[in-house]
Amino acid sequence: MPRSLNFAPRTFIPSASDRALKAQQQAEYVKELWIFLASIVALLTVIRFVRLGFSAVYRPRSSLQSRSTSNEKSTEEPAVPGQTGKLSWRRLPYAVATSFRIVAFRLNIRIGPRAYASVSELTFIFGYIIATFIWLFVDTQDLSSWFFEDRAAHFASCQLPLIVALAGKNNIISYLTGISHEKLNVLHRASARTCLILLWLHAICRAVNGLPAKFDFTHDWMQCGAVGLVAFTLATILSIRPIRNAFFEFFLVSHIILIAIFLVTGYIHARDPGYGDYIWSALVVWAFDRVLRASRLLWNNLVGRSSERHHSTATVELLSEDTIRLTLRRTFNWKAGQHAYVILPTVSELPFEAHPFTIASIPHALDGTNGTKEKEVSFIIRGRDGFTGRLRDHAVGNAGQSTVPAYIDGPYGCPPDLTQYSTCILIAGGSGVSYTLPLLLNLVHKARAGNLSTQRVIFVWAVRDAEHLKWISKVITEALVAARLTHLTVDPRIYITGPNCPIPEVPVLGHKDSLDGTITPSSNQSNEKIELPIYTSLKITHGRPSISRILHDEISTSIGPVSVDVAGPTSLSHSVSRVLSSGPAGPLSVLKGAPSVTLHTETFGMVH
Repeated sequence: MPRSLNFAPRTFIPSASDRALKAQQQAEYVKELWIFLASIVALLTVIRFVRLGFSAVYRPRSSLQSRSTSNEKSTEEPAVPGQTGKLSWRRLPYAVATSFRIVAFRLNIRIGPRAYASVSELTFIFGYIIATFIWLFVDTQDLSSWFFEDRAAHFASCQLPLIVALAGKNNIISYLTGISHEKLNVLHRASARTCLILLWLHAICRAVNGLPAKFDFTHDWMQCGAVGLVAFTLATILSIRPIRNAFFEFFLVSHIILIAIFLVTGYIHARDPGYGDYIWSALVVWAFDRVLRASRLLWNNLVGRSSERHHSTATVELLSEDTIRLTLRRTFNWKAGQHAYVILPTVSELPFEAHPFTIASIPHALDGTNGTKEKEVSFIIRGRDGFTGRLRDHAVGNAGQSTVPAYIDGPYGCPPDLTQYSTCILIAGGSGVSYTLPLLLNLVHKARAGNLSTQRVIFVWAVRDAEHLKWISKVITEALVAARLTHLTVDPRIYITGPNCPIPEVPVLGHKDSLDGTITPSSNQSNEKIELPIYTSLKITHGRPSISRILHDEISTSIGPVSVDVAGPTSLSHSVSRVLSSGPAGPLSVLKGAPSVTLHTETFGMVH
């Protein structure tokens, strides 16, 4: 174990052999550190492709196949998992996988005010930090600062391409591992702050050990190094979560400017000793992401659209006092659950200010076809402070509906494939419905297309304002009607948590047609149909949902693997994680025959 860091001034003049050894160590350990990091990425890539291969080979039967099989064997009594109470050691691999999921992904640890991280995230963060500092202090002759003062700068500089890549919307790490850029952001912040510590360690050791004449601040490259370090320090301070959340738009602009200053001045500082390659490679990674984003922006808004006027604008609708629906028409495709960046020049304070929102619609029709070439791209946005607050005020000031010039950059994200699960439980709170709603619509689309294994979907939405019933019920009812011709069962449950929950008045005339929201009169009455409130087809409850009861009931009765997708406040996500850490989703239940459960948590957009 290291005794102490030796920050005392040099007591010896290094020889040529000392300098050669130091240079050799720096090159060798930089290479070894990168081999370590590349190995981690390679491992995650292999795991991803093995899972994809396993899912393709052992993919459950489609709904049509399940229906025909059930008709052929209708005399057999279906087996309900977990009711025998007998342990089956043949299910041990599934129980081990369940235990790993619980520990790695469902156990959340508080790391700050309203900030949590999973065990897997903390493992990667601390593993990265520990590995970096092991290679930093190894072979430093009793921790002599002369050996690691420059090595710290090398380690910090060589990690800049990785740091920039982890922050980019288009990066090879996401393409290889299937981990979307917003989930990699926690690793971006951890590696950036580690880099800052290394740079300060380099600067302090240099100052304490004394600066030779060629390293004093009369040289431009030394001045640039100091400016870059100050800029990087300010950028890191402004990225601390409370500051970032309170002044997000200021953070966004200042972060870009400060990091640009840091990279340019850092390149000038490292170029003179001959190590500018570390910095310009990071600039190449940043430029690659920006070029792809600019190309996608041009394609989505100029090349890939018609010349009609409405294709350069977006419709802004006020759904409730604090929720807006933003709708654009474009020709690009996306996956259910992906997000895009929206630019509204007349609403934003800066002309090219881009904000991410989950796309609340799907690019295909519910009848199983691809639909029209022009797609309706919808976003459900809750008006808070800053940009979303201005968007809400704009809608209020225009009688609840207006059009604004709009540009869209996307899609981004790596949403889960739910078609391999027997039961899908979609849980959302508030504006989190913009993530779960397209997942529901996509499952209905897949069911109509005949390539879906899912048997049952439970759609749970807890929302404060009852005004949302008008628009959500229309979308859900269309999904219910489309799902009638399939083997898919859709169970929508809406919970109104606010003080008011209107109950629709249903006329007592004739009988209600299934799912179409009308009543057919009796024979001695008029042939006209009497319109009912469209949300009479939904299960509406005044109060909060019992997450534990919903999950317990649905998991206990599922005949195959279960996917639980949750989007909303942090408290909701933690509640779901706690329930899935034991009970019917625990490893003991899986050993007894209960289905395996996979949890997908969407946090993008919930906190900046």
